[in-house]
Amino acid sequence: MSTAFAITTVLLLLVLVDIIGNSLVCAMIWKNRNLRTPINILILNLAVGDALFAALIAPKLIVSVNIRHPGGWIGSVLCKLVTGGGFAWVAAFCSIYTLVAIAVERYYAVIYPRGKRWTLNNHKLKVIITASWIIAVTCNIPNISYMNVANGLCYEMWPDDWKIKAFSLFVTSNVTIALLLMVVLYSRVVFALWFNRGSTNPATGTFQQKGIMRIRKRVTLMAVVISTIFGICWGTIQLLYTLHLFTSYRLNHFVVAISNMMVLFNSAVNPFVYALMNHNFRQKLREILGCPKAKVSLTSELQNDDVVNKSNQSNIHDSSNNMTYL
Repeated sequence: MSTAFAITTVLLLLVLVDIIGNSLVCAMIWKNRNLRTPINILILNLAVGDALFAALIAPKLIVSVNIRHPGGWIGSVLCKLVTGGGFAWVAAFCSIYTLVAIAVERYYAVIYPRGKRWTLNNHKLKVIITASWIIAVTCNIPNISYMNVANGLCYEMWPDDWKIKAFSLFVTSNVTIALLLMVVLYSRVVFALWFNRGSTNPATGTFQQKGIMRIRKRVTLMAVVISTIFGICWGTIQLLYTLHLFTSYRLNHFVVAISNMMVLFNSAVNPFVYALMNHNFRQKLREILGCPKAKVSLTSELQNDDVVNKSNQSNIHDSSNNMTYL
C-alpha cells in the first residue's frame, strides 16, 4: 500500500507541475501579442497538448492504483471517457505531430531563409493545428472504443490478439517516424548553423547578421533539447511495450509506473527548458506572476532592440527573426 501511495504521489506531483507550467506558457503567449510568432503558436499548441495529457491521465493514475473501479454501464462510460485515459493519448499524439511541425519550421527557416515555401501564416498554422488534433483523435479511436471494466479495473480489452499488436506497431511507427524526421531535419539545421563555414562568418558578418544567427541558434537549440527529451522518454517506452507484445519480455507494475513517469516528465519539463534557455521568456513569466522586473544589461537590451529593428527592415523572410522574445 505504501508503494502504491508513493508512486501515486510522484505521478500526481508531475501532473501538477505539468499543468501549471504549460498553463503559464499558454497564458504568456496568449497575453502578449508580440509573442504570437508562428513557432510560438506551435509551442502554444504543444503546451496545450502537454497540459491536457496531464489533466486527462490523472483520473486513470488515481483510480487504477488506489480505487476499485465501479461496474455497470456507468462504470463503462466512466472508463471510456474519464478513468481509462484514452483521451489523454489524443493530446499526446497531438504533441508528437506538433514537435514534427516545429522541426519542419526550423528546417525551412534556417535552410531556406529567403524563400516563402514554408513561411507560416495564420492560414497554414490553422491547418497544421487542426490537422494534428483530427489525426490524433482518429488514431486513438480503437484505443478508446476497447476500454472496458473487468474485476474492478479499467483497461483495454482487445477482442483479438492481432488487433492490439497492430495498434501497438502503429503507435511505435508514429513515434519512430517522428523521431527519424526530427533527427534528419535537425541534423541539417545544426550543421548549417554551427559547422557550415560557407554561411555567415561570425567574425566578419554584419551586426544584423550576427544577431539573426544568434537568435536562430538559440531557438533551434531549444527545439533540439525538447525533441531529444521526447526521444529518450517515448523511445524507451515504445521499445519496452513492443518487446512485451512480440517477445517473452513482460512488463511489471514497476516498469509501467516508470513509463508513466517518463511520459509525464517529458510534458512537465518543456516549460523549464523554455525558461532556462531564454531570458525574455523568464521576464514575461515574472510579469505574469507579478514579480519585479529583472535588471537587464543596457548593452544587451540595446543589441536585442537593434537586431529586431534591423531584421524587420530587411527583406529576409524568416519567422525566427521575431524569436528574440522566445
